[in-house]
Amino acid sequence: MKKFIFLSVIILVVVVGAMAAVFLNARSPVNEKADAALQRAEAETELKSTEDVTLYNGNKSYIVITGENAAGERIILWVPDKDEEIIVKKWADGISKEDAINKLNQENDVAKILSVKLGMESVGPVWEMTYLDENDYLNYYYLLFETGEWWRKIENL
Repeated sequence: MKKFIFLSVIILVVVVGAMAAVFLNARSPVNEKADAALQRAEAETELKSTEDVTLYNGNKSYIVITGENAAGERIILWVPDKDEEIIVKKWADGISKEDAINKLNQENDVAKILSVKLGMESVGPVWEMTYLDENDYLNYYYLLFETGEWWRKIENL
């Protein structure tokens, strides 16, 4: 019986280790892309400190970096995949995450919010919010960052 328990523990450790290795290997391209975007942003903009780094995949992929500039202002940077220009906006020039969530809740039947993140689309900076409605359908809701106006909905997926 002790051999069986010992063997089971060894197998469990090997399986968990293999799963961790697969996960880390799958995340490495994203992490490398984020690191490269952060280095580029520090070299080409006035980014002095970083709060958050996320990946946004829309029509184009962007690494979205939030942080502060040399003047201590909170800023957002959208770093494109290619050597295109980095887009920089001040937090104060757009609506907050909380305001975007409030607008989503006022205009839609939201059962559960899955994610709220900044992105970049053809119209400019957007808040992308994914949520489940009362029927458990997946929905996407986009607001323009600068004005808080509705831009696009993708419903009932």
